[in-house]
Amino acid sequence: MAIARAELARRARELARRVQEEWLEREAGSGAGGERRPGGDSGWALALAGSGATGFRDTVSRLDLVAAGPAEAVQRLRSRLAPHGEPGGPGSLHRLPAWAGGGHLALLTWDELAAAARRPDEATVILLGAAEPLLDPGGRLAARLAPLRQLPPDWYRQQAARRYRALRRRTASMAWNLRRGQAFAFLAGFVQWLEHFLLLCRYADGEPPVDRKWLLQAAMRTSLGRQCRADLYALFSGLGEIATLGGSYDPKENRLYGTIARLHGQLAAALRQRGLLDERDEPRDDTREETP
Repeated sequence: MAIARAELARRARELARRVQEEWLEREAGSGAGGERRPGGDSGWALALAGSGATGFRDTVSRLDLVAAGPAEAVQRLRSRLAPHGEPGGPGSLHRLPAWAGGGHLALLTWDELAAAARRPDEATVILLGAAEPLLDPGGRLAARLAPLRQLPPDWYRQQAARRYRALRRRTASMAWNLRRGQAFAFLAGFVQWLEHFLLLCRYADGEPPVDRKWLLQAAMRTSLGRQCRADLYALFSGLGEIATLGGSYDPKENRLYGTIARLHGQLAAALRQRGLLDERDEPRDDTREETP
């Protein structure tokens, strides 16, 4: 495993160097003045991101990179590169050229990076929390990323509270969908409910969020994920009953909703035990909610 990791780091460093010299600097200029002095610092720094940095890489994974650079050079690049993927995190997201594997490139100015690291949200932590500097003259990039490595307890409490409130609203909405016989809306709501639940499993153990692509397996590695695994997998198996809405339009008698409510209760107890559940967020009978 150590050899494989070292080989990945070597390949990523070589790719980052090519991307910087043969693409970023040629497309945008080397620095604020556009010319790179011999032996000088171009103002760019690159890091490994995505599955390669988080440990979820497999044999078909592409290499994803984060690039931080001078504001003028970044703006010139953005004017020439098509955006790629869903916006939401700091900076902009683009596709690396085919010769570089076609992975993702997150492009940020130094000021954008500093601002994101000072007040990180979930999207920032997902993008940058595990990023590994590859080309980093003077350690500037590592210094900017350092606050994201050890997030304070208050950060987890705030995110847990926000996600738990969203989970409660989604649980109530699914009860409403059942009473109205809205099978598709119930299923769409379940996907959102599941994302809240899995992230809360991470936060309960003081673990940072990860990209949706790896969220299920990452959550199942936590102590709460292991505790809830049997009920959660039973719920997945029971989704085949969505056509009949779990046998009843009454949430209190519905098999699918019963499993969801049981998981909700286990989650609330775990969060309360860890001091992450405010009294205002205590669970209640969400089947009484009358609006989605």
